[in-house]
Amino acid sequence: MRAFFANYIGMPGETAELESQEQDHLFKTLRARPGEQVRLLDGHGTVGTAEIIAGRRLTVLERNQVAPPDPCWILCCAAPRRQKFDSLLKQAAELGVREIRVVHCARSVALPEGTERWQALLREGCKQSGNPFLPEISVHHSLERLLPELADARLFYGAVTPPPRPPMPPRSGKIAFFVGPEGGFAPEEEQLLVQHGVEGLSLGPWILRLETAAVCGLAALRALAEAHS
Repeated sequence: MRAFFANYIGMPGETAELESQEQDHLFKTLRARPGEQVRLLDGHGTVGTAEIIAGRRLTVLERNQVAPPDPCWILCCAAPRRQKFDSLLKQAAELGVREIRVVHCARSVALPEGTERWQALLREGCKQSGNPFLPEISVHHSLERLLPELADARLFYGAVTPPPRPPMPPRSGKIAFFVGPEGGFAPEEEQLLVQHGVEGLSLGPWILRLETAAVCGLAALRALAEAHS
């Protein structure tokens, strides 16, 4: 069943309102017909099932509210080049990341501004995976400014040198994973991370690309958190 984002998902028997682009995709591109059913998301935990009726309208058949996931996963990363960042945004949504903090680092090539394209890619990831919570994304101009905002979170980063013992992510609360640019964090940035209690997570002996490290690190932390729950 295909999923679509809706501005409003009413109670069963009411009419659902798709976002304009979703409406065009459903009826103009896919040429949906009365009697077909679709899955609805609003990005805030409401999910539903609706049936297409005459007049290109949707009648809600079922509506449920999903509790926010715990822990709350946060990805803090430098921005890779556009094509790679496109893939990373969708994968982050598929992994259930709640927040994406794009941060400018000393070795970053550029700090892109948020665009509607970012939102579209995050929606694609949610629709692909069924994730009912659309990640929030924000841009930050330095690690120095970003780190104090995460004082209530457990912080990790991908380390080539294995730490003395595997980290133990908490069972609940906020968990943030940091990924530097292709050239890695500058020495002063690594020192700043250590000063803020960021813990190392080994992702193997080899240097990974930014987008690879982000996905692997999040998946590894999630597995560790679930194993300790």
